[in-house]
Amino acid sequence: MENYLEINYEKNMQILSQAIKYCDESYSHNDIIKVLKGDNDIEKQLCLIELNKINSQEEANILVFNLTQHSGPVRETAGYKIAELISKEEFKPFFQTKEILNTFVKAITDINPSVSRYAIEIINYVDDSKYLYEQILEELKITIENLDTETKNRSYVQNKKNFNLYWNLEAIINLSNKIEATTELIDILKITAQSNDYTIREKTAKTAYLYNLKEVINLLKNDTNIYVKKYL
Repeated sequence: MENYLEINYEKNMQILSQAIKYCDESYSHNDIIKVLKGDNDIEKQLCLIELNKINSQEEANILVFNLTQHSGPVRETAGYKIAELISKEEFKPFFQTKEILNTFVKAITDINPSVSRYAIEIINYVDDSKYLYEQILEELKITIENLDTETKNRSYVQNKKNFNLYWNLEAIINLSNKIEATTELIDILKITAQSNDYTIREKTAKTAYLYNLKEVINLLKNDTNIYVKKYL
């Protein structure tokens, strides 16, 4: 154990030393983009924070590339930076391609909740809300296909499904001022209304409330959970 602690301490000190070294560097915009294309996670995090503009579609693609399939800190920092840049009118058009929107949908259910929160914020600035809505519904349908609404089993698999439902429903909620509910959404909510997990029923109730879906609200009218009841 002592040897392990020594090795771990040494590794942490090396990482800290690297981070301090990078902080002393002066990066041009081109330097930052080059780092974002590479695989040095420590340097990437610093460069993501330093990034203050996007000059082309390719640069937007490189930035969004870091939102998924990278280490947690890189994904989280990329989410923070995308949320900052997409909110500005001069950069917003660079984040509207179908490929980028598909990455945003994937990020909604990132295992890191901070990434999920950034993804929810980011989709506020997407022009094609209908496409997002349809893609999120597909993700919900995939999760629901094998969903067990009865079990109280807190297995990893069950928790992951509930996690996916929670964040995808939150995304649907976020689109409620731009989208009309479809039959597909109503069918999904009729299933999630039966969830054993109160957080899923709460998101279901909130979605039904915002989309004015009385048939779903009626399914939850006898729910005793206070977080569910506040939307009824």
